[in-house]
Amino acid sequence: MSKPPNPTGHPTLQMVADLAKVSRETVSHILGGKRTDRYRESTRRRVEQIARDLNYRPHRGAQMMKSGRSNLIAIVHFGAGIEAARKTNQTLARLLQKTGYDYLAVDMNWHDGNVDRTIAELIRSRVEGILISHIQATFEDEHIDDLLRAGIPVVLVNGERRCNAPLVSNNATDAVETMTDQLFASGNRLILQLMEGFSGLPTSQRPLSWSQRVTGFQRACRRHGTWTLLQEEEFFSSWPRWVAERGSGHWGLTVEQDAKLYAAVDKPVYHLCSRLFSQGPLPDAIVCRNDFYAMEAIAAGLEHGIAIPQDLAITGYDNDRIGTFPAFGITTAEQDIEKICAEAMRLLLQRLKDPQAPMAKEVLFPSHVILRTSSAAEAARNTRPTDNPRQKSTGKQKPV
Repeated sequence: MSKPPNPTGHPTLQMVADLAKVSRETVSHILGGKRTDRYRESTRRRVEQIARDLNYRPHRGAQMMKSGRSNLIAIVHFGAGIEAARKTNQTLARLLQKTGYDYLAVDMNWHDGNVDRTIAELIRSRVEGILISHIQATFEDEHIDDLLRAGIPVVLVNGERRCNAPLVSNNATDAVETMTDQLFASGNRLILQLMEGFSGLPTSQRPLSWSQRVTGFQRACRRHGTWTLLQEEEFFSSWPRWVAERGSGHWGLTVEQDAKLYAAVDKPVYHLCSRLFSQGPLPDAIVCRNDFYAMEAIAAGLEHGIAIPQDLAITGYDNDRIGTFPAFGITTAEQDIEKICAEAMRLLLQRLKDPQAPMAKEVLFPSHVILRTSSAAEAARNTRPTDNPRQKSTGKQKPV
């Protein structure tokens, strides 16, 4: 392609217009996603292809001076080490591009949790709106208020509630309840749920993701028998008694672990399971917070010669790709990330269009339970000797 002379060395809007044989206004409209329906498809394709060939990028400063807008939405995200978080962030970016907005991705892990600095940078960048994905405790109500005072609307995605911003998220309660019901129906009688702990914090003030999972587990356990909440050390001191007294009843124990281990992703479930498996006896099943931690439980089981699900049933959450392999086959729940992100985008665009429009404070989407072999415990329970709860069974079984 022959490029017109350009003393600056950088591709310009005029260069694209000259090569496409259209006006600068036409190029601006097409590349900016404005009033594109007035142009033929062939014209749009030609302009877009020439812009790609030239590696043309709009001058954001000039755009802002001319229009008073940045056309920029920020995606502030956390938890990039969790697959569900990565899927959410990627989906938000893809949907944003379809709206004609550009996006600025801000990884709070790289910012070392410095929320004040992040807010200052977002305001200085003149972003028009912000999507906060998988919010953590570092981003509090006062930070949301700082952004709102700067005239920047905020929507929370798959995270925690904050007073002055709408939340769009999955609802884990029903999914965890369904998976726990299935475990009881498959012959499991003593089930552990492993969760991060929040010592001294009332249950009503704990994170939404925690309360949903615990509530779902609690409902199922109380419908079948008994539910109890224990701290980790309290659990280990009373565990032999629980096993001895279980009789023919059904028991559910939510065990709270060190929250700092969870925050640091420091193998909390692996450590607890290794300690439990080395002491024995085994529970019938373990309900993990997500597939990432379910893999930690499976890893600890492999090291201690425990077969899944013959000796121990395990469930996770989020439907990570590794859990789909037949070698693991993790029973899990899948969030409808596409719908969650689309709704978050709709709410943000609505707020940008009409800042005073009434808006729902919370929109929750149900998750879809996926039953796999990690929870297929009924046949194994029937073949395992009752006088040795750590003895492995050799019977074959079918998935539930």
